[in-house]
Amino acid sequence: MEDVGGAVLRDVLLHSPALFYTALTAPARRPITPFKHQFQPLYHAMITRPVRILIADEIGLGKTVQALAIARYLQLRGEARRILVLVPKILREHWKQEIRRVGGFPTVIENGHEVESKLRNTYGYTVVSIDLAKRSPHRERFLDIKWDLIIVDEVHNVTLGTQRYEFLRALVEKGGEDLNLIFLSATPHRGNPKDYLARIALLDPTLTDQYQKLDKPSFYSKTQDTLVMRRTKKVVNELEGREVFKKCYFGAVVVEISDAERAFFDKLDKALFEMIKGAREDSPEALLAVLVRKRASSSYEAAVKTISKIAESTNSEGSGKAEKVSKYIKSLFGLGYDEIELEDFNELDDAVEKIIEEYSPLLDRKQVESFRELLELAKQIKERDSKLQMVAEIAAYHIKQGEKVIIFTEFKDTLEYIKRKLPKILADEYGVRLEGREISLLYGGMSSREVEEQMARFERHGKLLISTDVASEGLNLQIASVVINYEAPWSPIKLEQRVGRIWRLSQPRETTAYTLFLAAETDLYVLENLYQKIMNITEAIGSGPRLGKPVFGKQMFSGDFEVLWKEEASEEGAKGEQPSEYDLVIASIRRELTGYAGAIIHTLKSLRQNIEKMVPSDTAKQVQEELEHILTPRDFDREAVSEVLRTYLTEVLGKRNIPEISPILHDVVKEGPSSLMPMKIGVKGRDGVEYLYFVRLVDEEDGREFHRYPVLVRRNGGKLEFLYGVDLLKRLIEVFSQDFVVIGRPEPTMEENLISSQLRTLARDGFYRPRTKYRNYELVFSKGKLKKGRLFKNTKIETTEVLRIEGISEERFNILKYVPSGILDVYGLSEKDVEPPTDEYRRITERNFVPLEDILKSERKAMEIVMELERKRLEKKYGPGGGWEVKDVSLKEHYDIKVVEPNGERYIEVKGHKPLLLTAEVTPAEYEFATDSKNVDKYWIYIVANLGKKKPVILKVFRPFERDARVYAVLEDGKEVEITGKVSINIKNKIRKVLSVE
Repeated sequence: MEDVGGAVLRDVLLHSPALFYTALTAPARRPITPFKHQFQPLYHAMITRPVRILIADEIGLGKTVQALAIARYLQLRGEARRILVLVPKILREHWKQEIRRVGGFPTVIENGHEVESKLRNTYGYTVVSIDLAKRSPHRERFLDIKWDLIIVDEVHNVTLGTQRYEFLRALVEKGGEDLNLIFLSATPHRGNPKDYLARIALLDPTLTDQYQKLDKPSFYSKTQDTLVMRRTKKVVNELEGREVFKKCYFGAVVVEISDAERAFFDKLDKALFEMIKGAREDSPEALLAVLVRKRASSSYEAAVKTISKIAESTNSEGSGKAEKVSKYIKSLFGLGYDEIELEDFNELDDAVEKIIEEYSPLLDRKQVESFRELLELAKQIKERDSKLQMVAEIAAYHIKQGEKVIIFTEFKDTLEYIKRKLPKILADEYGVRLEGREISLLYGGMSSREVEEQMARFERHGKLLISTDVASEGLNLQIASVVINYEAPWSPIKLEQRVGRIWRLSQPRETTAYTLFLAAETDLYVLENLYQKIMNITEAIGSGPRLGKPVFGKQMFSGDFEVLWKEEASEEGAKGEQPSEYDLVIASIRRELTGYAGAIIHTLKSLRQNIEKMVPSDTAKQVQEELEHILTPRDFDREAVSEVLRTYLTEVLGKRNIPEISPILHDVVKEGPSSLMPMKIGVKGRDGVEYLYFVRLVDEEDGREFHRYPVLVRRNGGKLEFLYGVDLLKRLIEVFSQDFVVIGRPEPTMEENLISSQLRTLARDGFYRPRTKYRNYELVFSKGKLKKGRLFKNTKIETTEVLRIEGISEERFNILKYVPSGILDVYGLSEKDVEPPTDEYRRITERNFVPLEDILKSERKAMEIVMELERKRLEKKYGPGGGWEVKDVSLKEHYDIKVVEPNGERYIEVKGHKPLLLTAEVTPAEYEFATDSKNVDKYWIYIVANLGKKKPVILKVFRPFERDARVYAVLEDGKEVEITGKVSINIKNKIRKVLSVE
């Protein structure tokens, strides 16, 4: 029963928020493990149009997968053919991989030269950097296309008054009321209510533009679970009833340094201090100083490269332009890595090199000379790099524990330096010998194929991954459990983003993140005046949270990442300011970090409070209760779901040797909603009747279907019982595993109105209950004049019966296996009036040899009946001797009877059967004659069956091998009844053609 069984499974998988995830992973892709919180946005997207949602979950909760689940649903339903994905440049590769993971085919636009050619075919996913797309003339090309769905990642970067915002607003306006929008951000509110509300107004353009009227708790509460959804790690743990997110430890490691290293950093500190003394913060000198400080904090290799370039520069006596300094500061020093704008560069190194080249000539001779002296000190450091030695010690310990380690750096040249030096130290000093395939690299500018190869290598064989932030941002790297920050991130958000690569869903281990500080004056100053003041970290002595764990370096401070940031500052800071990374580096050079710790804590606290106020998180109880409206308890049980689906695939669909069910289920749903026509089946040896209905949510105005939910209805103790989800599939396994037969279409019943009424109540109060939130959202703000129109469409609930399951006796089953129930009804035949065909008889009739004598008798009898039937028909129509003739031509033509009448001829092929078997077998020559264009409108097949009983069944089939074949039943009085719509014609190609009426 592949047709019915497969179609019903497809609709159950496609329209259940939980079961849909089991079919999300494409064949040969890394499996997607579903979690309960991920069902909620998909559930809302299934029952709301247009889809307008900001998914604001914390880092590591799988926002990308949730967005793609919604996209896949809309795509399979034919509602999202053109999907635009706008991302920061550094996230393009991440989205490309994730789209492929769900079976999509992404077109990634990497530069302006590709825009025109790659926008010629926009079916499927188009992934592009928002900073590339917003520029003219590309902007106009993107606006010319009617997108069905737009996904914007890291949407907090789309700020009011910027090109990004204006571009996105233009896209929304062009898209119209049917455009679907999904925004993603772990930090949706960055401290400016007007800015946040402007993004919400992109989701709902019908809101007032007087944002001060919206900046109220009553508004934010109504956007919760309508326009905005936010869940936390705590909620996920509670929903799953287990510790999904294991502990994550943070360690600040102080590394002892050599005298040569200390001399280098002392000289560097003085040179940078003198360089910016008296300079404005937005001056070229200040920008150069910050870059040198960051490069020196990274590695000696990076420092020497940058200082050499400055030392080699030719002084231009202060000439030159510095207009772009502010632009560089804004684009390179955001709160998070996702805010870095590198549209014209592959890596941060490239941007640094361009700035050094552009502004070094502005330095005076004394400043340049100090950098030349620094170069000489750098040469004295020679081979012994204390930080690299410590990295080797930490990495060796964890690799020996069987853990995979990631080293993050901001700069590609530092990455290359680590790759060149670290393996030898690991081998010589710690006995850890890494083969080439055990080390993976990720950096900007790699091709997609290279990134895939490196990721696959790390997953299968890797022990160490060295990656720049630009390359790894957005990637899911939870196969590793240790992060080493080669440079200390200046921004708490950047630190969280790095750790978030491993501390995320599906991480089975406890995780550890190390940040290294050199025992040099500047690093210690930053550790003491910044890190220790904003973090809940204490000195690690092998006890407390470090009990049983190693303590590295000269000194180590550790803490629990879940409660890492302090709530209150020990000092006062600039409360109204949000310090940038640039501000902090400048302050560290000037030794003016005092007060900044307070400002950072205030910023973090303000961000948290604003998020909690404006983007309140759902509780685990709220999520669970909402999902229970449409999911059964077994739908939440991943193992139970998997077991039922595997059984369904084997028992109902006949699949065998199934290592993984997800790829098969992915193929099951790829055709979209079924086009199942209502039918009735009879199950042998069972009593009672069951009904399978589609409960449908449709547009109130045009009737477009948004969602359908299959529900099985049956009586249990006199009351109607409703089965859906996994419970429905379990019941269908029982039904489809038994002998059954299709017996026609369901006819109206007395219970039809009662069932429909109760199903609509179930849908209103259960399946579609969350729609109440959307109605209230529209109603409250329309009345309060905060909206100037309706965003979400009004819907109504309809019900459609698609399958009726009736129990029938074994005797009736044996007849209905071969005879449509409609035939029995037309002729008024009971089981006693019918001789069912045996399996042996069916085998004999499908022969390629001379038929047996009793079959020949049946065919002779059928010839007599048909010839007499035709004579009576013609005599009644034309009268005796009215110029007609009925002739037996079976021995000389490719048919049996030739009928000649005044207005033409009829060629009749006759087939007779002693039992009630409605098949007709024709030879290749007979088939060729029947389908010849000269004969097709004259050709008929007459099947005379049930000759072993008193009441023969006579069917006439006109144009039997054509798509518009018509079937007539001839009753005892010669009256003809057309039954074309009650039966179907099936043609089997063997050596001969076998036509069956079913």
